[in-house]
Amino acid sequence: MSSPTIFTSLGEPYELTPDEVVLEKLRLLDLKDGELLFDLGCGDARSLIAASKMAKVTCVGYEILPVALKAAAENLKKEGNLDSIEIRAEDFFNADISKVDALILYLTRNMLGKISLKLENELPVGARIVTHDFDIPAWEAEKVVNFISRKATPFTLYLYRKK
Repeated sequence: MSSPTIFTSLGEPYELTPDEVVLEKLRLLDLKDGELLFDLGCGDARSLIAASKMAKVTCVGYEILPVALKAAAENLKKEGNLDSIEIRAEDFFNADISKVDALILYLTRNMLGKISLKLENELPVGARIVTHDFDIPAWEAEKVVNFISRKATPFTLYLYRKK
């Protein structure tokens, strides 16, 4: 029996991304040491933790859902000494993304449409964005990957680069 889906105040579902999908998204971003990575709607922070193990990146996550913030704090504590990760209990629409090198998103297409103008206006040229299941309306993906999980669940991953 599965638990009911939790929704944010913006009506977005809170769902955990499978670890293997997290890793594939991070591989697509091709993170480099010294980069700044943001996760808008970081949930339990597993993506940021995994990223910090792949490269020496500074990670910032935005999250407003109390249950997700609690899970993120527990995951960070369990991992220990992760000074390179900061979680902000703030609305990501207020995030300063002007210096971001890479961005992780898992939002519905509706919310991606709402945030796309912010991405267009504020991200620096060359910034990379990865999302899955939902594409960013009016953006052309640089790469689309069809990924099948170990449980045979299909996922579509999208990589974008700000032009």
